[in-house]
Amino acid sequence: MGTWRLIFSLVFAISMAILYSSHAHNEPEDYVLAHSCIRNAFGLQPLCWDRKLAETAQAWADKRKDCVLIHNNVSYGENMGMGPNLNAWWATQMWINEKPDYDYEKNECIDGRMCGHYTQVVWGNSKKIGCGRAQCDNGWSYMIVCNYDPPGNVVGQKPY
Repeated sequence: MGTWRLIFSLVFAISMAILYSSHAHNEPEDYVLAHSCIRNAFGLQPLCWDRKLAETAQAWADKRKDCVLIHNNVSYGENMGMGPNLNAWWATQMWINEKPDYDYEKNECIDGRMCGHYTQVVWGNSKKIGCGRAQCDNGWSYMIVCNYDPPGNVVGQKPY
């Protein structure tokens, strides 16, 4: 399992490094492709871009320019991330880096660890995604918000 995790992380990181060049990679297709790469590894269907989800995500990112990661109270699944030069690829990488902290057999995060961002990315029932990005008030960080529909992380269900 440790070897698989290392190989997977390296392959994904190298793929993203090739595609990453600057503040670019924040178009809808970038979010869809970044998510689809990992979903494909689990035999899951790619997500489709949804304008309404994107508008909701963008409005929340714009409202949270203090970059405090507080979730919006919406009926969608939601992932949030913050960091310098954060784009679709790096945000998705950050979320899937939680994979080692998810125990599939027990269907729970390892004690004291976070894994809900990862499970949302690979939630098999999710079909649509919409994301937004805003520069933080500090001037050097960006916040990305992605909404998913149907939402994932349903208690008692496994992601795939």
